[in-house]
Amino acid sequence: ARQCGCGAIRVGKLLAEKYGIPFYTRKNMMEMAEQRGVLDEMEAFFDERPVDELLFSMSSLGETQRALTEKPLHTLADMIGDEKPIQVLTDMIGQENCIIIGRCGNYIFRERKDLISVFLSGNLEARIKEIQEEKGFSYEEAEEFVEHTEDCRVAYHKYYTGLTWGNADDYDICLDTVRLGVEETASLIEQYVSLI
Repeated sequence: ARQCGCGAIRVGKLLAEKYGIPFYTRKNMMEMAEQRGVLDEMEAFFDERPVDELLFSMSSLGETQRALTEKPLHTLADMIGDEKPIQVLTDMIGQENCIIIGRCGNYIFRERKDLISVFLSGNLEARIKEIQEEKGFSYEEAEEFVEHTEDCRVAYHKYYTGLTWGNADDYDICLDTVRLGVEETASLIEQYVSLI
């Protein structure tokens, strides 16, 4: 998982080349879903947005109520029976070694003993400037893009997993790509992999 503008795609590509394994982003996962004939019903999942934001908001209120009554809470996907995206992604990837950017990979593949989950982050100002250069936006447009993208990721992650996006406890390692740089970030992940 990653904050917007922190170079996760470049880190992922470096690692995929190093290990000679597939590298999955939104685009190629959407292509795979289209080949399986399930893209139309799963586009929201691959775009990292909750399926129904009104339903998500309503369930968040229910979540607060449940917390007050101390009843066990499941993910929203469990509560509304929306396990299909999780099952389809699991089926698409199977047991192959690969790198997945986003898409709740740390949660979906949590039962795999070989899972290594990483959260990449960095200084907000630097990430906004990265998006500004990458997309040719004004500073204000880039700032709005980063804020909107991250708001969507928070809601998306909560919707499918019940977890808080970016919470360090839910990942094996968290790295600041802005301070480290893309190459050093990839190198530290390689070192971590070699130790386990």
